[in-house]
Amino acid sequence: MSNKQISKDNREYWQRKLSRKFDEKKSVIQSLHQAEINETSQKNFPTFKKRLGIEKDIEKCLKAEKEFNDYSKNYQKRLEEKREQVKKFFSVIREKLENWSETRNWDRYDLPKYEYESKFYDLTDRLDNYLKSQCKEETKTAFYNSKKGQELKKLDELEEKATDLLHSDMIGAEVLKQISLIAKQTQINMTIPSETIKALPNG
Repeated sequence: MSNKQISKDNREYWQRKLSRKFDEKKSVIQSLHQAEINETSQKNFPTFKKRLGIEKDIEKCLKAEKEFNDYSKNYQKRLEEKREQVKKFFSVIREKLENWSETRNWDRYDLPKYEYESKFYDLTDRLDNYLKSQCKEETKTAFYNSKKGQELKKLDELEEKATDLLHSDMIGAEVLKQISLIAKQTQINMTIPSETIKALPNG
């Protein structure tokens, strides 16, 4: 018989084999008694908790847990009810504004939309901003069509005319001549190069 010790590789091999074989045997035995262990464990459980001294704590926790769950269910239910109310009232407003947008030529793109998944609603603020914008545009249009607004309207028209002249194919001196005439109509002081002044008509 050899006096040599088992090599490291052989030792590891036999260790794995022994562990596997013993685990298999224990598993067979445990399977035979598993039903009995489960039944006994269930019987022991109340006493087990009592020995740990946490029964009253568990009861308090259970009560708090139930109250929380009940509140949460009611809260979610009420939250959905309120959400549906917001949707209902807003839909009425939006439908009316969509109709108005057709007759008053409003831009419908910026009209606020209802978003079901929102955690917080600011629909009325957005509606106000939208309506303020439309009101301002209509007020501006009405002002330009009034007697007070005619001067501004005429200035806009003449400015556009002068701009068109600058981008036209007319001779430079003639462009300045026409722009000078426009400036006189608007009573705007405009400096014209001296060599061009002679070409401008009197009066």
